Formats: sequence, structure tokens, C-alpha cells
Amino acid sequence: MATYVENHDGCTGDVVPPISLFNPYRLSTNNWIQTMIDLGAKSAVLVAKHACGFLMAPTNVTFPLSPSGRIVPYNYTVDYSPVKGVNVLDDFVKSCNKRQIRPGFYYTVVNNNYLNVKQGLVQNDTLKAGQLNITQQTYDNIVVQQLRELWTNYGKLEEIWFDGGYTAELHDSVAAMVSELQPDSVIFGGYGVTQNPIRWIGNELGHAPDPNWSTGLENGGDPNSPIFIPAECDTTLQQFDRWFWGPHVLLRSLKELIDVYHHSVGHNCMLMLDLTPDRTGLIPPAYALRYKELGDFIRSCYGTSIVPILQNSSTDGRIHIQMFDSPVTIDRSVIQEDQTRGQVIRAYTIDVQLADSSDKNQWAYVASGTSIGNKKIDLWKAGSRLVTAVRLNITKAVDTPVLKAFTVHLCP
Repeated sequence: MATYVENHDGCTGDVVPPISLFNPYRLSTNNWIQTMIDLGAKSAVLVAKHACGFLMAPTNVTFPLSPSGRIVPYNYTVDYSPVKGVNVLDDFVKSCNKRQIRPGFYYTVVNNNYLNVKQGLVQNDTLKAGQLNITQQTYDNIVVQQLRELWTNYGKLEEIWFDGGYTAELHDSVAAMVSELQPDSVIFGGYGVTQNPIRWIGNELGHAPDPNWSTGLENGGDPNSPIFIPAECDTTLQQFDRWFWGPHVLLRSLKELIDVYHHSVGHNCMLMLDLTPDRTGLIPPAYALRYKELGDFIRSCYGTSIVPILQNSSTDGRIHIQMFDSPVTIDRSVIQEDQTRGQVIRAYTIDVQLADSSDKNQWAYVASGTSIGNKKIDLWKAGSRLVTAVRLNITKAVDTPVLKAFTVHLCP
């Protein structure tokens, strides 16, 4: 709905856009998913309800108005819009399943302009145009009922997004429903209600700090925390942190998006990149092209690696050497840690044997770091090097380290 609001990125303030504005007359969720495939996405989270209060699917929820007690339907949904009869959530999930994209839903609990709710609380002030008056208990009941619909009607969800979390009063109900309906979903902002929480990185730039640990509630994590809660980096394709499509909004350059990839995925953070249809319900061609350009770069750079002729690893899992039968040029390395038993690596170095060195016992330093986690990409500060061998030396670990992968690459 916020896509149809002029001069706003979302439903800021108290705005409740007229439902007649929502008219994606060329809506195609298959079009969205093709763009995700071109990017190389593995999962996708659709905004089911944002701060406007508009729901992208029909709902059976009814509730009493205050103070009259008159029962009314939750009628700020797609089923009361010009595209009545379309269930965007159902179409989205079917399109995802068809292309092996794992679906998820975003639902903001803490804001709902339609019901005059901010920070999870019904406001006690004069209603604005389009708002309804309800009690706090009624609002909490609506949230629980709509979450039950979302988590029941569309199958298994890969990810659930709580933007801004949830109120203390809703904690027990939400936790019980997660356990009952979506126990395997990872939940953004879900610490305390799920065994599979993920945390916000603290900004919407797509940049995680280095180090970024898989444990701890802080933005960059905490290596000494017992709480396993990996980070997610959410950011936009459009410039200036613009999430919803708007006319004349500029796109971030491919160079900037590549930098985002290295500072998110390459810093042990899952990248959540905004995908925004325009008012027709389709992804604009320029947007689709930029997503594909980023996907093409990732595939060309990291889809294959430079393959060694021989690999050796020490019995304690701390030293890993790759040797090549002839000199190769390399400018970066990728390490992935097996975190089945937690994140255990605390420090490492990478060095190489230079092709022009006559001393086979001489190693030249190219990179080092602390946190690895799911993935650490090191762009070698010295640039590309002509080498005959590469060595990863794990210099500190709190348990026996196990790697999922250690690869080297040369990229444009």
C-alpha cells in the first residue's frame, strides 16, 4: 500500500491511504520470483502487513469498535481493494514453491495506522481520516488471530519478520503459536519466542562490522555469549534507504551493491535485499536489470573457485594448505565455518607462497581476521598475487575447528 503514497517511503505519521489506491492491475508474483532467481536468492520475505495496517490477503478477523461494541470486519485488506479476489500472499507462496524459493512473511506487530497503534499501543488521541477506535485488548486479539492465519494458511515459512519486535503482553501468545505452527522458521527479532532467532545488524546500509559474531545480542555479536543468534543485514536497492517504489527514485550503483555484498555476506551476515514492485505490480525493467547484474557478478566471481592440485589439512583442523601445479593469480579468499557445534574459530591468518620465491618455506602474509562464521570473504589488501600455494592458519579456536569450505578466487 505504501507504494501508492506520494512523497512518503511508507505510511509515516498517521496516514491511512484510501484503499481505492491499491490497484496493481498487472500483478505477477512470477515476475517477482524471476527477478529473485536472476539475483540468486534462496529465500524471500513478503510484507504481509506494514505500518499502514493494510493486509495483502483476505482475513476472517472481526472485532468490536470502542465504545459502541459494534462488530466490524477487518476491511483494510486486498479483498476490499480494486483487485478484490486476489490473495497476494497465496500467489507469492505458490510462485516461490514453483521455483524452489523458500517463502516467508513480514508482519509488523507494533504499528498499525488503520487501528491507531504505535509501538504496540493503541493511542488515546483524536482519530485521523480512515482510523478506527478500538481497545488495547481488541488490538492484541487481532494480532494473534492474523498471525495464526498467516502461519496456518500458507504452509511452512522459512523466515518470519517482526519489525520492531512485539509487546510484552503478546510474548506468551506469540511464543506458543510459533512452537505450534512454525517451529522451524527463523525469526527476525524473535529472541525469546523461538529456538531459531536472528538479529538485526543495527543499520539498513547492508554493512556488518568486522568482526561480526554468530552469538550475542549486540549488533556485531559477542564471541563469549552462549546465545546463538546470527545476524541479518537488510538494505535497499534504491538510494537513500528508500524501501517502497517511488517515481524518480534512483538506484544504487552495481559497484555499491557489490560492496554491500562483501560487507554483509562476506562478514558473516545474511543479506536481505529489498525488492520493490511498482504501482502496476511488476518489477521495473531497470530494477530487474540491476538485480541481475549483481547476481551475475556473484556467480562469475564466487560461482567457481581456483582448484588446487593438492590440499592438505593438519589433524587438529587448524592448518589448511592448497597447492597448485603451476602459478595462479589470486586476489581473495572465502572461508566457511561449520557451525553445527557453534562458532569456535577466534582468529586466523592467510598467507601464500609467491611464484617468484625460490624458498619453498617462505610464506607471505595476505589477510587475517577473527570471526568467520557462515562466510568470511577477505579481499587481499595487497591485491592480486601470483602464487603456487595458499595457507589458512587458524591461530585461535575454543574447540576443534571444522570448515565447510576454503576457496580462493580471482575476480574483476
